[in-house]
Amino acid sequence: MDKRTRTVSQAHARIDDVEKDVIEIKTEMKIQLKDLYNRMKRMEAIMICITGASLLLLLRMTFLS
Repeated sequence: MDKRTRTVSQAHARIDDVEKDVIEIKTEMKIQLKDLYNRMKRMEAIMICITGASLLLLLRMTFLS
């Protein structure tokens, strides 16, 4: 198709297609960001547990040895 023969309605159709793609990408990014946030919260909880266990181990070694 020659660029000179494109009509305004064809241009609007292509813009609508691009808009649908952008909405799809935004939705996917939102889902991925939510998943990443949940992973960070899980890692935070694991780090807090490890810190607590290390402190308990050090206290036990200090007072019971």
